[in-house]
Amino acid sequence: MARVAYLTGRSYAGAALSPGVVHPLEQKGCDLVFAAGAKCGLQFEVKFWDEDLAGFDAAIIRSCWDYHQRLESFIAALEEHERAGVRVFNSPSVVRWNSRKTYLQDLGAAAIQTVWAERADARTVAQAFDALDAAEIVVKPQIGAGSVETVRLRRNAWSEADLISGPRGPAMIQPFLRAIETEGERSLFWFGGQFSHAVRKVPKGGDWRANIPGQTSFVAEPPPPAAIEVAEAARARAPQDLLYVRIDLVLGDDGAWRVIEIEAIEPYLFLDFAPEGADLFAGAIARVLGL
Repeated sequence: MARVAYLTGRSYAGAALSPGVVHPLEQKGCDLVFAAGAKCGLQFEVKFWDEDLAGFDAAIIRSCWDYHQRLESFIAALEEHERAGVRVFNSPSVVRWNSRKTYLQDLGAAAIQTVWAERADARTVAQAFDALDAAEIVVKPQIGAGSVETVRLRRNAWSEADLISGPRGPAMIQPFLRAIETEGERSLFWFGGQFSHAVRKVPKGGDWRANIPGQTSFVAEPPPPAAIEVAEAARARAPQDLLYVRIDLVLGDDGAWRVIEIEAIEPYLFLDFAPEGADLFAGAIARVLGL
């Protein structure tokens, strides 16, 4: 049996978590992975990401949903685990690459068009409407999660006061893609380089954010072939040593799919909607550990 640390954070949305347990949102997926791992020689144990992992063979970054609040400490902890002989997945170098959304620049034509700014002030935002030729835009931080400090603005119907809720540091500005409200967002998953499953996420009640628990409808369904093609094009330009990766896409106003995010740090895997993915995930871990 290989001992594998299932890494989680010490808090979520400001609330402290107890040692040895995961957030309720992660519990079903965690149970599925633990059961699948037992079938292929993996013994998982929930640990905080900054705990001592002496005696473990590997660590899998999972519900570390507080990492962006202490990014450098997070990466330093992962690097320390590796120096101590614990293999970390995905690797600290991948975490550093994926932690700042500027990685979208590496993805070529597959990625959504983006204006990058050191600060989202009124002048920059006004210029972005023209640069993107957009009626609506979304302004969000280059490092962040959970739609924090994210604002949606309509041309000729916004003011500088709207930016108070926006990014406080380096920002990214993208066109608002209308299909997010109808078609929704597609999340596609690969484990060990093998496609696993896909989930369609549609905001409820006229909302436009497809990642808010309780405000989004989730369903596992095969993605359109064109979406897979674009996601594969992006994956080919991403780091090639990914044990797991989630690629999020939205249909553009021009009818072409666009990658809006690659999640290679602590993506929610939606295994409660696609439980068969747990065996693929555990199997990928077992293979890289030589089991």
